[in-house]
Amino acid sequence: MITTAEAVASLRPGVEWSMSGDDVAGITWHTPDVQPLTQAEVAKEIKRLEKALDAEQATKDAARVSAVAKLSALGLDALEVQAIIGSI
Repeated sequence: MITTAEAVASLRPGVEWSMSGDDVAGITWHTPDVQPLTQAEVAKEIKRLEKALDAEQATKDAARVSAVAKLSALGLDALEVQAIIGSI
């Protein structure tokens, strides 16, 4: 799960800030002239980051399935495959 702080850091990289609570109203910007964020912007970024994490996990899962299939095609049994890559 992506936190509000992670979304703020993603939206304002390199900017110094602190946050009290878990809401954009509690953000104090320590870098001058920073455009404040809205709760809607942060919520949208959280969804975007979570979608990216899900896609990354799906890619890893597909690669694992492909690796198992290729090792099996080489004649390795399930125990041998598991010894190489961990749990199947």
